[in-house]
Amino acid sequence: MESLRFYPLNCRLEAAAVLSRLAYRGDSERSGDMRATIEHYCKKYNLERSRFSGILEAFEFVKTHLVYEERELLDLFDVPDGMEASLYDLIRQLRFNLGDDRVGDLPLRIALILSDEADEPMFGHATIANLLAYVQRQPISDPAKLLFTDAVIRFDEYEARMNRLLDQAEALIREKEELLLPYAEQALNSWNNLASEDAFFDQLALEGIRLDCPRADVYPMVMNFTTITLHSNIICAQQFGTDERTVITYGIFIDEFTKSDRTGKTDLESLTNLLHALDDKKRLQILVSLRKQPLYGQELANVTELSPGTVSHHMSELAGIGLVTIEKQGVKLLYHLSESRIREFLSMMERNLL
Repeated sequence: MESLRFYPLNCRLEAAAVLSRLAYRGDSERSGDMRATIEHYCKKYNLERSRFSGILEAFEFVKTHLVYEERELLDLFDVPDGMEASLYDLIRQLRFNLGDDRVGDLPLRIALILSDEADEPMFGHATIANLLAYVQRQPISDPAKLLFTDAVIRFDEYEARMNRLLDQAEALIREKEELLLPYAEQALNSWNNLASEDAFFDQLALEGIRLDCPRADVYPMVMNFTTITLHSNIICAQQFGTDERTVITYGIFIDEFTKSDRTGKTDLESLTNLLHALDDKKRLQILVSLRKQPLYGQELANVTELSPGTVSHHMSELAGIGLVTIEKQGVKLLYHLSESRIREFLSMMERNLL
């Protein structure tokens, strides 16, 4: 690791997080509701609700004053049925990978999309026919196929629509920026006080994320305070000889919650967290599937018959207690079963229950 740089609060990224949360529908009426999310973590970690007061006030302010059409918000920031990410994530990844000079080239955009399946990216000769064939192979709904294809082809139009919502949400976030700054600054102070860059990567490893890159820019994430996202340009950097970069948004409460989950607790408390995480048939089904081989999010969605967004939520819970690890592969995430963590839990059960 040659360079690890920490950045202050980014209002644009926070705006995107708010829009994604507002668009998320999940599997219940309260999916995406910030109050419900805060209530969940307060109960789980015995926290005072006042710790989240600034986050909640800023979120509710944006929610109240944002002017948007429901369909537009869902198209751009929700995860379409069967897909692993939203169009916002797709568009951001295309620009981040290809850069301002190349992202306007449709064949290059298609080639980057096809790199998910290809051993060698088809840079220079990818066509719309290749894109259509790729989309038809994906186990996603027909409306999602149409939306995905249209966004790749008419990239500029979709990006402009996305930016109009982001511009509005970002302006609202800036009006409440002072409420969010203390959260971000506390996280930055914690990271800057780490003994070495390796210590930060040790923390990523605790979250089940494997990362090997020459440069990473890290931003604190307040609105999605338990989420880690990664964007890497490794495919295009190798193809075009440009500098390799990775951008990480890192939830501000991740380290605290992870420490609470894994340290300073008795075996019985750790087992309680484990049993809580496994109190779901779909999570058990996920673990059984991963026992056979590592799987991508879309493959797990097919196995469990859940939406990719719901699978992502389950994987965050399982990664949070160490039962799975996450490997970044281009624009995809590959999930592995952590056999060592399972053995650790089995040892706890043997010590305490047998």
